[in-house]
Amino acid sequence: MAILPCLLLSVFLPAAMSSANIHSGNLESLIKANTEFAIDLYKQIAARDQAKNIVYSPVSVAAALAMLKLGTVGNSSIEIDTALHLSGIESASVNAAFGELNGILFDKPQDNVTLRGASGAFISNKKTVLKNYRNALTVFGAEIKELDFSKSKSSTSAINKWIAEKTNDQIKDMVTEDSMQGVTSLLLANALFFTGEWHSGFNPQMTDERAFYVSHYKVIKTPFMFQRGKFKYAYIEPLAMQVVELPYAGKEISMIILLPEDFNINKVEKNLNHENLKDWTDKLEYETVDLTIPKFKIEDALDLRSHLQELGITSVFDSSTADLSGISGDKSLFVDNIMHRGILEVQQLGGLVAEEREEARRASRSEMKMVYADHSFVFVIKNMRKSVVYQLGVLKRPPGKEVSHDEL
Repeated sequence: MAILPCLLLSVFLPAAMSSANIHSGNLESLIKANTEFAIDLYKQIAARDQAKNIVYSPVSVAAALAMLKLGTVGNSSIEIDTALHLSGIESASVNAAFGELNGILFDKPQDNVTLRGASGAFISNKKTVLKNYRNALTVFGAEIKELDFSKSKSSTSAINKWIAEKTNDQIKDMVTEDSMQGVTSLLLANALFFTGEWHSGFNPQMTDERAFYVSHYKVIKTPFMFQRGKFKYAYIEPLAMQVVELPYAGKEISMIILLPEDFNINKVEKNLNHENLKDWTDKLEYETVDLTIPKFKIEDALDLRSHLQELGITSVFDSSTADLSGISGDKSLFVDNIMHRGILEVQQLGGLVAEEREEARRASRSEMKMVYADHSFVFVIKNMRKSVVYQLGVLKRPPGKEVSHDEL
């Protein structure tokens, strides 16, 4: 069984611990905290550009910040705790809980579900990394590497080569020479690629090009997939929003789609929080669904420094206030930037599930729910057992040519 390489510079292997070693309440609290952080960061990203697609891995970003926190002191540590909603969790349990969380998330569940991730901590070779910090990273199965940042070309090449190797070439060119300009101290580069076959696949012969509305007057012609099947579904009347859950093969990971019927994605985003998301998903029940969704692949490159500063993590990015002396013993060390790349591919492949489809075929028209995702929707890729968020994002512009509605 393959393991996803993730979180700081090497393959992120499950920590050598079992659930029995950690109080389950700490893990549950961490999962809740991760969801709260995920939505906080999503809203910061969405506020910058109302028209862009978003896809990122909040758990990867959170774990990278947690490992950074291992080396922070004073206010630098407090700010990370606050942004990650960790204040209510015992400090001694946080790292162990992240280690168990890694085992839950990145132990690859099925051959037909692909998770590829990498996250590197790259420090100036002029700094000395403390042995205690290197040892502490073993909780995460991680390393930290030294680079000569004065040589931007070789530094760029080294980071990109490592990330490409860890993601089986799914993620290339993570950083550019331009993005490396000015980097002198410490850089975190974090990425996650996800795709998978569905529990209930889509028939390729029923995929055709249709209109996806980017506004009431502009559309993008893009491939849409269709199937009639049994899916968990809920209708949230106050928001005029449909919620549908699509399990991936093995039913360990799923995609939840939040689709506003009235095209008002801003209303969905405004009401998105941990409590509401839990309430919406708790309402899900199996229904016969006529499901039409785009076939797409989206990628998002994020410079997280400014977003995290908006969430209150400021000290670590300022050489005059950062205290990362737990990493190098050198109080001049600070974080230049944190970069993230998210990729999600939604494809047709999946199981036949003949019995489910036969049951759906026998349903009367009045029993059917119709989900037609031809406009912006929020998606959540999550672990079905623990509700941990792998990826969070929104599709607003699928690949394809934009035309006016009158040109259809």
